Amino acid sequence: MGHPCYVGATEPAQPGIVRARYVHVDGHPSSLIPRLRGIWARTARRDTTALIDAVLAHDWAYLGPDVTCGPPSLAGRHPVAGVGMTLDDTSAEPTTVFPLSRAIDLDASWIYLIDPADDTVTVHSDDGEPVGAYPLH
Repeated sequence: MGHPCYVGATEPAQPGIVRARYVHVDGHPSSLIPRLRGIWARTARRDTTALIDAVLAHDWAYLGPDVTCGPPSLAGRHPVAGVGMTLDDTSAEPTTVFPLSRAIDLDASWIYLIDPADDTVTVHSDDGEPVGAYPLH
């Protein structure tokens, strides 16, 4: 269940700059890619920009299309229906912005970059190198 990661997108005008959110658990590609596909298909209704907006809204304990609304499970965490469980919503945290070339400075196993131009997710290892691209459909 470990594998912290970051999920986000590159800046359109500066493709080397990433805006992303931290996801605390379950960030391995074998688990997270199907979850992102589910959020894209169900919650974002196949709108990749809406998927990016949903993911960038919070830092996350975990992401999952099957999360339903309900009371907070732990102090500071609340479910966002169809997206996931927030990590800590007691204070507004800005998105993490970093050059992809400095990804090694992050404490994360994986970085996922969602591309609205072709509806894909590119997975990068902890050093920022791409290891695969996956269609959302």
